[in-house]
Amino acid sequence: MAFQKKKYKDIDFDFALRQIQGRKKTRDKLPLLASIPRFVFPPSLALEQCSSEIAAKYKRIIINDILCRDTACRVSTGNHRIMADLTGGFGIDTLFLSNLFETCHYVEPQRQLCDILSHNLKLLQFEHVQIHQTTMEDFIQDMEPVDFLYLDPSRRNVQGLRVVSLEDCTPNIVQYKDILLQKARKVMLKLSPMLDIKRALAQLPETKEIYVLALNGECKELLLLLDVGVQKPLQYHAVNIWLEGNSMKELCFDFTDEEEQNAIPKFDSQVGQYLYEPNAAILKAGAFKSLATHFGLNKLHPHTHLYTSDSLIKEFPGRIFRVQNIYSYKDAKTALKTIQKANVAVRNFPQTADELKKSLKLADGGAVYVFGTTLDNGQKVIISCFKEKVKLS
Repeated sequence: MAFQKKKYKDIDFDFALRQIQGRKKTRDKLPLLASIPRFVFPPSLALEQCSSEIAAKYKRIIINDILCRDTACRVSTGNHRIMADLTGGFGIDTLFLSNLFETCHYVEPQRQLCDILSHNLKLLQFEHVQIHQTTMEDFIQDMEPVDFLYLDPSRRNVQGLRVVSLEDCTPNIVQYKDILLQKARKVMLKLSPMLDIKRALAQLPETKEIYVLALNGECKELLLLLDVGVQKPLQYHAVNIWLEGNSMKELCFDFTDEEEQNAIPKFDSQVGQYLYEPNAAILKAGAFKSLATHFGLNKLHPHTHLYTSDSLIKEFPGRIFRVQNIYSYKDAKTALKTIQKANVAVRNFPQTADELKKSLKLADGGAVYVFGTTLDNGQKVIISCFKEKVKLS
């Protein structure tokens, strides 16, 4: 490599290597952008922290819906729609969200990332995005009011370690929320899917809507919409998105805080023909009771987030299994001896999945699914089942 660098003195090998690696790493995460010649990629940390294309596209849909619902969402000086991405980073959200607005302000303190976005904006012929190399804290002091603010606080501290709580992120949203809501009627925060939602709501009582966004069943983003508008029940949107070919598909379960609190599900110690496991977005959002009442399912136990029925509910937002047998823990050890492999999970059970798998002497994989769980009468059981073939949800 040293010889090659001497031979090709005009080539920035570090830059070239970063572009090769960046394009390779983002073929799945950013397929459209990775296919564009001369599109420039940043260092690996910025790539890791940026949104995926499919998530950015979905946010564009929901933000457009939010703005269309609020005709008052205009700046006082005119009928222009203006947004600001106050934590720009690599700029993926800026690129996808800015198309909704006549003007978009991109704010980022790192010169390298600003230069990269400037190049990519010219390449894509995006003339409505204005770049500001500064911090959010400094920019908002003199910023004119806008329609919409978007922030994705950094979830790494000065030592480079991951953080989750709002006050440990940079910028500290809790500290600056008042001025943010003075500058825009609506503020959207992209936060860690590991964040404690109840704690976040206590710190940000201005939250009106929560989007729990999962991709292919894995929670990726937690979006909080802060709004100074009319008071209304807190709205949750538990969303799972996926790609079918080139088309984005979504399945969303909406509920309010009041609906979840007031729902009275039926509990049953008898497992029916079908077993239902909610997707990750619903589990994170906490739609445990309202989910049961909405789909007419029986819940196995107040703390067991599995559901059952004798008839198939194809629209259920999660995995569906056809039940084969229900065993006591003692009987399961004997009954499952003929099975060498299974997909083992536990819900409200005294053992972990690995512990149960070891005690049942099962290897990973195969067509059989085994759940260790607790029924409404307190009985600990092992349920063996097969996955029902229905649409991805």
